[in-house]
Amino acid sequence: MEYIKISLQCLLGLIVLFLPSALEHKFKITFFNEMHILFVLFLYGAIILGEVQGYYQKFYHWDTLLHTLSGVMLSSFGFCIIDIINKSKKINLGLSNWFMSFFSFCFAIMLDTLWEIIEFVIDMFLDLNMQQYILPDGTVLSGHYAIVDTMKDLIVDALGALIISIIGYILLKRRKNSVAGDS
Repeated sequence: MEYIKISLQCLLGLIVLFLPSALEHKFKITFFNEMHILFVLFLYGAIILGEVQGYYQKFYHWDTLLHTLSGVMLSSFGFCIIDIINKSKKINLGLSNWFMSFFSFCFAIMLDTLWEIIEFVIDMFLDLNMQQYILPDGTVLSGHYAIVDTMKDLIVDALGALIISIIGYILLKRRKNSVAGDS
């Protein structure tokens, strides 16, 4: 069963790896190079190091680190998207810095929650223990203890997204002030 889990994640990783390029091509937009690097590093850490090399088992907080990075990465991606839309001459939304920060936070939380739902569905149908409700010794967790992994994942996803949303807000405010100062 472990090989099925790794194979599914590798397949999903390959599909997701080409997602930014496909979006750039389809919508004629450009994401920051740093975004691509962060994305590839995340996939490498999650799939190659985490699953194939067994870092999830070797390093207790590997999953926590990756979920925090996921919040950071997805919030950054949300900022890229909303900034591109906000700068568009065709749409001209004129969104506030606060809204752009809020959007990036919500975007990250939505996608991280969607991932947790995917883990739940895969566990329901393939019994792969993606949500870590079965301990390595075979003990099946129940009640509060069965949801600890999912809740921890969502909390650190939110913290990573919040950090980037705050940093993004500050950077947008500085950019706006520097543009106003240049005028």
